[in-house]
Amino acid sequence: MTSTPVRVGIAGLGLISRTHATAYLQMGGLVEIAAVCDANRAVAEAFAEEFGGRVADDIDALIADPDIDVIDVILPHFLHIDVATKVLDAGKHLLIEKPVAPNFDGALTIQRKAKEAGVHFMIAENSRYMAAYQAAHRLIEAGEIGDVLHVRTTLRSNEKAHLSDPDNWRCSYDLGGGLVLDTGAHSFYLITWLLGEIESLRGVGKKLLALPNEIEDTAEITGQLRSGAHFSCTFTSISEIPHSERLELYGTRGGILIDQMANPVVKLFRGAHDYEGTVIDEVPFGPDAWHPGGWHFESVLREVTDFITSLIDGVPPLIDNRDAVYALAAVDAAYRSIRTGEPVSMADITRQAL
Repeated sequence: MTSTPVRVGIAGLGLISRTHATAYLQMGGLVEIAAVCDANRAVAEAFAEEFGGRVADDIDALIADPDIDVIDVILPHFLHIDVATKVLDAGKHLLIEKPVAPNFDGALTIQRKAKEAGVHFMIAENSRYMAAYQAAHRLIEAGEIGDVLHVRTTLRSNEKAHLSDPDNWRCSYDLGGGLVLDTGAHSFYLITWLLGEIESLRGVGKKLLALPNEIEDTAEITGQLRSGAHFSCTFTSISEIPHSERLELYGTRGGILIDQMANPVVKLFRGAHDYEGTVIDEVPFGPDAWHPGGWHFESVLREVTDFITSLIDGVPPLIDNRDAVYALAAVDAAYRSIRTGEPVSMADITRQAL
């Protein structure tokens, strides 16, 4: 890249877009928010007034703008394949929010097209940039807990407002709704990055609240990794406690407990009689996820910053897009298991082939 600012066009101005825009502004002269676009023009105008940039008339105009280098796609899941294809056909660099597509086939389509286009491409999976999970990766790689035998994740949120609005896209499978898709993609990415690929899984999905939608509000996915380790992932979108995540890793020499609502967030235990454990001080406590200082907000800042700096430096970002695409294979397998009540093998899918 040249010394001129990277010019970004933001497509979709929902909740996460504000964090993306904050990251761009914090990078100063390296980045310029050139244009923004949303289906609601009033939203786009207010966003442009706050963060800068002109308002594009529609997605096609945003993509076609010759003064834009990067398109940042923060749209409902069902729009990802069509919009990403247009961005890549136009030769623009692409940052796209997870899940990259509503299904594995769509994720593969985008991944392969990005390779053909030769542009800078990253799936915005903020799990890779959470300080707690980076600490877990370092501890595992250092052999602090030995071989991991069992891993558990818990992701909880309260989406009752969205799930009570039948016009919201999150309420329909055809529009990319679904708890396992939206939330499970995080856990499947995280497990793959930390511990490797999945051998097989079994899923259960439940609709526990009679809200006007068709999707599951609670799910449990269990299975076996190719390493032989067991995994268990629990998701809910109807919790009445703060939005948060938890990761538990149990190995042959010790374990790691991570909870974004606990202070300290990360503790390392070396054996069954290590009652105090070791606090991992490098991970700050920021339980208010969506605001500055919060674990989610800060990870998205790091994610967006890494995308831009890696583009400028001409190097790959921290994210290996294959892990995020592979997560969609796990999502598809989980839904097949939920529908059939049977375990599903993933033995024929490898990250290297993606």
